[in-house]
Amino acid sequence: MQTDPYTGPVPVAEHTVDAESERSAWRTHRARLLILGGVVALAVAYMVYAAFPGNTLYFVTVSEFLDDPKLHDGQTLRVAGALAPDTFRRDDGSTLSRFRLGDKQPDVPGAAPGSPQMEASYVGVLPDLFFNPHSEIILEGHYDGHEQVFATDNILVKCPSKYQSIQAENPDLVPGAVAPAQTY
Repeated sequence: MQTDPYTGPVPVAEHTVDAESERSAWRTHRARLLILGGVVALAVAYMVYAAFPGNTLYFVTVSEFLDDPKLHDGQTLRVAGALAPDTFRRDDGSTLSRFRLGDKQPDVPGAAPGSPQMEASYVGVLPDLFFNPHSEIILEGHYDGHEQVFATDNILVKCPSKYQSIQAENPDLVPGAVAPAQTY
């Protein structure tokens, strides 16, 4: 028999059983901790995976969109272009906008002349630079084959690479605006 200073004499067999139960309890706690860690790791991995599909949408040009009928199946995608002149329509008091988007050429304001155009619609407030002819507009949404219109959920406007003032280009429209100096 062994002596325990707190409880007195302890039989050896009971002491051996306590050591084994402590090891068994440690293994149980360790297994629980490993399972919990695995569940947390899987949850974090799923959240990262679920967060990326919305951010990995590539955009296509208007021509690419119109030429590829596979993109007309209602999937969410982004289409980049420029606002076609004189195509924007909105009823008074409504937030529904309808407009046409055409291909954007570098350093050319507005849609490229003669480029194909697609009809688009958007419900909501438009971004500030939407009507700037030097801006590139990226529509995020899906094609509605029944209405034959690109139903836009979100509009992104890329600012021009260099600042182009509408007032400087058209001094007749804004009193006091100075026309840019022309170089020959």
